Amino acid sequence: MASSSISNRPNGSVSSDQPTSPSSHGGSSSSTKARNPPFLPTPLEAAALLLYPILLTFGTLFSLLSPQVRNAPYFPALQAHSQDPSLSPSYFARKSNVFNVFFVKRGWGWISLAFFVFLFTHPAVRSAQQKTRGLIRWGLVTTWWVLVTQWCFGPALIDRSFLFTGGKCELAEAKLEVGADVTGKDFFTAVACKTAGGKWKGGHDISGHVFLLVLGSYFLLQEVGWVYLNHWQRRGAGGAIELRDERSVIMHDGAIKSAAVEGERDYSEGGDTARPRSAWEALALGGRLAGGVFLLSLWMILMTAIFFHTWIEKLTGLLVASAGLYAIYILPRFVPPLRAIVVKVPANLPELVRAKFNTAKANGDVNFYPTQVAVLKPGPVPFQLRFSPSLANKPKGPPPASNGPDKKTKPFNPFEDPPPTALISELPPGHRLVLNKFAVVPEHFLLITRAFKQQTHLLGAEDLAAAHACVRAYHDESSGGQELFVFFNSGEHSGASQPHRHLQLLPVAKMREGLDDGSGWTVLADRLVEGGGVKLPFATFAETIADDVGPEALREAYTRLYRKACAAVGWDENDLGDLASDEVPAKISYNLGMTRNSLVVCPRLAEGDAVRTSDGQEVGRLALNGTVLAGTALIKSEKEWDALRDNPGQLWGVLAKIGCNT
Repeated sequence: MASSSISNRPNGSVSSDQPTSPSSHGGSSSSTKARNPPFLPTPLEAAALLLYPILLTFGTLFSLLSPQVRNAPYFPALQAHSQDPSLSPSYFARKSNVFNVFFVKRGWGWISLAFFVFLFTHPAVRSAQQKTRGLIRWGLVTTWWVLVTQWCFGPALIDRSFLFTGGKCELAEAKLEVGADVTGKDFFTAVACKTAGGKWKGGHDISGHVFLLVLGSYFLLQEVGWVYLNHWQRRGAGGAIELRDERSVIMHDGAIKSAAVEGERDYSEGGDTARPRSAWEALALGGRLAGGVFLLSLWMILMTAIFFHTWIEKLTGLLVASAGLYAIYILPRFVPPLRAIVVKVPANLPELVRAKFNTAKANGDVNFYPTQVAVLKPGPVPFQLRFSPSLANKPKGPPPASNGPDKKTKPFNPFEDPPPTALISELPPGHRLVLNKFAVVPEHFLLITRAFKQQTHLLGAEDLAAAHACVRAYHDESSGGQELFVFFNSGEHSGASQPHRHLQLLPVAKMREGLDDGSGWTVLADRLVEGGGVKLPFATFAETIADDVGPEALREAYTRLYRKACAAVGWDENDLGDLASDEVPAKISYNLGMTRNSLVVCPRLAEGDAVRTSDGQEVGRLALNGTVLAGTALIKSEKEWDALRDNPGQLWGVLAKIGCNT
């Protein structure tokens, strides 16, 4: 908690919820190996891609040089050799071979099955975000498969290219000549033509087998290969392997960084039982199934290269598959908005925040104020009271910028262009994570909007989704499943100080530092959604939210709670207007609290009240912001500290003044 957290805020005080200011501390950066260009496959990816032209070239040469294949009758209309077992050059040259019938013809089903088993069973894929991003990529690759082979607003691209290059259905022409009731449009696809007994002849026929097998096998290689490699190297004995993930991405600011900053973390649990002892064990069930499908796909690519289609048809099948794969896997690396289909929290977020905070603290870019802490029990709920005398002397922020002697000054906005010392990470598409400059709780950080949005306007679905994504990431990526508490202050009585929209995030483990194990303190927001209910002297409205709640569902829950809060203050439902937009000013002052499984809104009527000694003398005023929904309060005066500890019931009286009666 910083001074924008629960605090006394005398007139003229500066809000603490600011990013760190630029620092004079610097250092030379060590030379690093040049990164792989984001617009090119990595060397490992290029080696994998090279497998396909090698297989196709080998198969084509084999078909030309092998007497058995060269002498077998070939029928261009069938794109195959004779299907007569006595004349066919090989079992695999017959379309009736079991691998063609039950594997290739159902190829996308096998690819999808292997992917889903891996996605939902592998120990390195545990978070909802990982699964969501994987499903989105599967959807994109599936869409490309459908457009090319099944349907593209009519005939598939394969059929369109065949007709465009002069292809036709011979049966259609014959029927038209004798006046049959049939039109050319009835045979715009190979399936329709062959079903009617026609021959699909004359045009360029992209090899659908090569397209499907290349697309599917490389999709599995991308989705399974990187996860497996990182899992084996980090969790198993594969650390000595020289193969490394060299993918790089272009960030929103133009910087080229390792894809690890946005990549998938290994979520497998600790302990000896979770550590794979061999490369085979690291694959797990899903990886083994995917590996089997991948190898069988390579074998069938080779069989297709030897026995089916012309070399140009196989080449175009490879090129069309490669085009889709490039658009889905390479293009987003150098076009940042394409990586923002869902909110993507940086990998290793807890470690990233911790490292950034420790560096900034050591360099003087963050002001950290140690505190004393006590747990008071003024009522049925324990409250955490923190005392930080040095916070009263915190430095003031920079003066407002001036546009000239005759022009109005522009208010200083610490979130407009956060300095590198404050910036933790971009959070595309519309947010940033920055350090809080004045921290009472270590590793206090902020979620701010990139573009200026009003703090007093309603939150949007993207704001709530970004905050909850950070909460989930903390739980999924930290040992022991650590939690974050998120709070938001809006309105004059809420403790808000900065007009630029921002939500504040506190690691719960850091909020517990200094407390005894038997203190009984837990985050209040979670208590409010647990069974049995909690009796407070101020009104709150809470809902349970699921781990994998979507942005729109989260926004709907927020809107329901906001409506109830407005009703508690006295607003009529009909006067609230359209709440669908995040550009609508809030009608009330309120605080919002969020944890992984709770969302709470508290309407505010006052920021706080006086603190008095036992003889009635006022010694200060206790002001509370959104951290009240965590069950915490912050003071800066020793007299207030003593008065509240001597009479904990007085805290309950202050809480009764900040909101609506219950």
